[in-house]
Amino acid sequence: REIVTVTGGTGIGKSAITREVAHSLLKTTEDNIGVLSLEESVARTGWGIVAIEANLPLGIREERNGIDKKDIRTWYDATLGTGRIYTFDHFGSTDEDNLISKVGYMVRVLDCKRVVLDHLSIVVSAMDQGLDERKTIDSIMTKLRQLTEETGASLILVSHLKRVSGDRGHENGLEVSLNHLRGSQSIAQLSDAVISVERNQQDSDERESNTLTVRVLKNRYAGLTGLATRLYYNK
Repeated sequence: REIVTVTGGTGIGKSAITREVAHSLLKTTEDNIGVLSLEESVARTGWGIVAIEANLPLGIREERNGIDKKDIRTWYDATLGTGRIYTFDHFGSTDEDNLISKVGYMVRVLDCKRVVLDHLSIVVSAMDQGLDERKTIDSIMTKLRQLTEETGASLILVSHLKRVSGDRGHENGLEVSLNHLRGSQSIAQLSDAVISVERNQQDSDERESNTLTVRVLKNRYAGLTGLATRLYYNK
């Protein structure tokens, strides 16, 4: 019944992390998994999950051109081919009602016990101008919370950060706090856990620029917060 929010700067690695988690859930549970990646096509989402099984960057067309199709089929069968991962073509339908409807359909009809929603901010940016961003996020978060409570499903939610003043931004490794969440405090209030990822993507040291700091900002279950670990992305 939990909502776990993952947040961080643009291009830091939030989507990569949530794909890894979706793949892990596929391998370690019997649950159906819903993936709503609103910034990318269904094909890109699919390749992203197959790529984790292969441990190769198959999401890049040039990288997969030289791969044996039999190998790709094997990796596909072990992931998307299981019939336990569901995604939607969301083109033109990222408003609040459509979003809640799709998540609800995944949970109630497709029996998805876990849903990845990447990301909340795009729903707000697609709104008609003049609507109140904070109230819209409050409404979406309340409906998502109601859905998880009613159904017992869990939600992994990606949220962006607001821009901060000063020369150093989140893309340059600035430490994240709960008040950096974009739009509304309801994201922090209604989430069971909030996990931030930080990385200086412009660091001259290649290893450092590809290393994520993972920080727990909220932990309703155990109360343990602070620096959790560091993750290295091997291209």
